[in-house]
Amino acid sequence: MKTLNQKLQNLLKLGLFTTIILSFVACSEENDPMSPELTNITGKWEGTLNHPGYDSGTLTLQIIQSNDNISGDYTMRLVKNNNVQNYSGTLSGAKTGNNNYSITMTVTTTTWICSLTLNSVTLSGRWESSSTSLSGTLSVQKN
Repeated sequence: MKTLNQKLQNLLKLGLFTTIILSFVACSEENDPMSPELTNITGKWEGTLNHPGYDSGTLTLQIIQSNDNISGDYTMRLVKNNNVQNYSGTLSGAKTGNNNYSITMTVTTTTWICSLTLNSVTLSGRWESSSTSLSGTLSVQKN
């Protein structure tokens, strides 16, 4: 029969072994290998835009990122009662944090200011019009 001292030593060995295994597993765990975080958002992004005055909206961004600076073009399609309005213009902005971006989309008489967060390969967030009290949401994915 094992003494109390031998039982405690076996329990200590089991605890040490378990700690080593758990440490190995925790250190070897990777982020989702199927969708690594982007470090540069240059490219074509397509998705949806919610606008309070329209039934639906689609948005395409062609973004160029140089360091923390953003530039490019956009096209927008807004639909209400089967009537379509198309807009296009330029965009500019900056990376404002780890995965945060501020992008301004400009068309002839209106400027939309977007606060976006990058989550894997999706940029999403809110937009506000600089000339009206309108605001909404948008979400685009990199193609």
